[in-house]
Amino acid sequence: MRNGVFLDTSYLITLADPKRERHTVAKRYYQEFLARKMPMAISAIVVAEFCMRQKLETLPLQQLILIPFNHEDAIAAAGLDYKPFQKPGVDRQSLKDDFKIIGHAQNRNFGYLVTDDADTMYPYCEALRNAGQVKLRIIKLQSGFTEEPFTPDGQGDFIQVMEEPASYVADR
Repeated sequence: MRNGVFLDTSYLITLADPKRERHTVAKRYYQEFLARKMPMAISAIVVAEFCMRQKLETLPLQQLILIPFNHEDAIAAAGLDYKPFQKPGVDRQSLKDDFKIIGHAQNRNFGYLVTDDADTMYPYCEALRNAGQVKLRIIKLQSGFTEEPFTPDGQGDFIQVMEEPASYVADR
């Protein structure tokens, strides 16, 4: 059973910056993840992206599982087909990083990926899910906070509350 949520860079930037448009929504999801004892993880790739804009210490690190990106994750990410999304004007490096993050979350058996990136990360993940390449469900902040992911008739079939978030193996 898949459980837990992988946090995308755009989500973390929005969570850490009260001036961002959807900061309140990001904060509300964060509080819900805590209340439900959902494991929250960030990839080493996300750390690198985040640190280009802000200091890592601005995040609630004591609540997050920091997961290295290893060779098994790299192989899983490389197996995702990003080529249909390579188009003129699309930043190739960002595209590859997004697919690495998606592949990392999928390979580590997370059920959700939360993002504030409705233009790239969200459609990439949805297309891969619809093609059967990933099982991740994506939560985008642009939709506002909703209880749907946490309900049995919504996408909640993916969420199982864990007693100890630390039970995730940070490195295989």
